Amino acid sequence: MAGRCRSALEVAAEFPYYAAVPNPTLRRAAISVALMCSAAPAHATGTLETVGAPASANGLSARVLARHAEASFYNPALLPSAEDSTELSYFVLHTHGDIRLHARPDAVDVPESIYDARLPNPDGTTRGLELRPLPTAALPVRRGDTRLRETTSYAVVGVVRRLLDDRLCFGFYGLLPVHGIQRQETFFSDEREQYFGNRLHFELLGDRGLVSSFSVALGGRPWDWLALGAGVNITTRTITRTWVYVPDAGDQREILINPDIKVQTQYTPYLGVATHPSQQLRLTTTLHLPSSTDTEGENRVRFWTGDLYEDDQTYVRQSFELSQSYLPLRFGVGAAWLSPVRVGNSRQWEVGVGALLSRWSKYRDRHGEVPLDRWQNTVSVNVGAARTWGEAGRWTADLAYFPSPVPDQTGRTNYVDNSRLAAGWGFEIPVWLLGTHLEIGTTVHGQILLSRDTTKRANASNPVIDEYDDHAVDVVSREPMRNAGGLQTNNPGYPGFRSQGWMLGASATLRLPL
Repeated sequence: MAGRCRSALEVAAEFPYYAAVPNPTLRRAAISVALMCSAAPAHATGTLETVGAPASANGLSARVLARHAEASFYNPALLPSAEDSTELSYFVLHTHGDIRLHARPDAVDVPESIYDARLPNPDGTTRGLELRPLPTAALPVRRGDTRLRETTSYAVVGVVRRLLDDRLCFGFYGLLPVHGIQRQETFFSDEREQYFGNRLHFELLGDRGLVSSFSVALGGRPWDWLALGAGVNITTRTITRTWVYVPDAGDQREILINPDIKVQTQYTPYLGVATHPSQQLRLTTTLHLPSSTDTEGENRVRFWTGDLYEDDQTYVRQSFELSQSYLPLRFGVGAAWLSPVRVGNSRQWEVGVGALLSRWSKYRDRHGEVPLDRWQNTVSVNVGAARTWGEAGRWTADLAYFPSPVPDQTGRTNYVDNSRLAAGWGFEIPVWLLGTHLEIGTTVHGQILLSRDTTKRANASNPVIDEYDDHAVDVVSREPMRNAGGLQTNNPGYPGFRSQGWMLGASATLRLPL
């Protein structure tokens, strides 16, 4: 089985009648039209791994202490222990994050003379610059701090059904953002961001929280001491082929487009195991395979004149790759101590601890690129507890720590991420309504993004690039450019930045015994 779920997008943009334009800027603009016409792909889920089971008691410890439909995603081996139910929940999460940039020295600004700069060749000729920075004063967006302020609402639907008594159970768990199925924000994490938003972004927050997720699973108990489970998380992928005709490359206001769009379903599997060495001890193991939605595109651009083609080609080939909401391979282990005393169908008390290994070293960013400074594999830890008082209901509490996989960004890249300390509190109580036994619950969820300060260093393994080569010469006189010396860069993260924030969420749940 492949190590990650992939989708392929092939864009064919052919121009049967292209007006040849000597201005290379206009020509590049015409070629790039098809890139902007690609349909946005669906994402792999990220919310469920960021906040845990968003509307469930012990949501941060769900791989060890799941009791209801949330087991369908976190550990399907716990489904045989769950009661038949249908649950509807509403969860609201507010994210508050700040990225404050260090003061930028004027000496690193890229001057206007960059337009007249060339690089010398050994034979006395010149060639174009390898990097094409804009003058700092001419950037489309001024460098500035980032303020992330988002409030997102989610609808959560869960179902548990016993198929063979307590030997085989079916589970479904769905998470849907109320105000939109998905959103994607693509950005560069180095100096290339100067051409676009010229901002830093929280790498693992933002659009990753606006992703729908649907999971179905089966859990079975072949013996009283062993339970097994398997499931799939369901997302979609989009395949688009777009034909674009530009009647006049000198007038970009008019284009003709025929898109061919296909939306397909993709499945990411996961497994769970729960063993009972004794009635008071439960050991759990889970494995979730990596997932992402990748976009691989190709434009085939045909020109009105053939003198731009190379060799025997009849078109100019352009290709690109995007990757959205990458989730690494995750391996979890846990242990739960269960009270020998039962209160109805529940244990009087439960305490669970868990650890989750995430293989972030294989991370690919939104442009499908592996970070220059590889991310680190992480081990997050959690502890949860629950106490049941019969008709008085069940009280739960969780604590968790999520270390950041991102190494200190002292060099060229600006992947912004913080270690997180999380806590959760929940309350569930049975009620009778019109002769029906129901259960209502509420949860409160909070996280602190631990403050992190980053300063760029000249001795970093991949330092900030000098975008104005010190050896540059004037395009006309061939004389050295007098203002080319020293470090000059439009990297928005230079000379450093500080990030911090918090998240706060709350939910309400109604659970029906059917």
